[in-house]
Amino acid sequence: MPESPSAYTPLARLVLVMVCLAIAGSIGAGVHYYAVDLPQQKSVQPPDNGSKLFYQCVICKSNCNGKPDIYNCLNECDLVC
Repeated sequence: MPESPSAYTPLARLVLVMVCLAIAGSIGAGVHYYAVDLPQQKSVQPPDNGSKLFYQCVICKSNCNGKPDIYNCLNECDLVC
C-alpha cells in the first residue's frame, strides 16, 4: 500500500509549528504577567523623594516660633532633619 502524500510541505509544517510555539509562548507570558508581575507592581510603594522629611522639618521649625529658647528648638529641628 503506497503512502499517501502529505498535504503540507516540510517548510509549511515548520512554519505551522513555529506559529503554534509563538502562540503558546504568548499565552504563557500573559499568564505569568498577570500572576506574578502585576501583583508585585501593585504592591510597590512609590518613593517619597524626601518630601515627607522636608515637611516634618518645616513643621518643626514653624513650631519653634514664639518659644523663648528658639535657638535650642531650631537646633533640635536640625538634628531631626
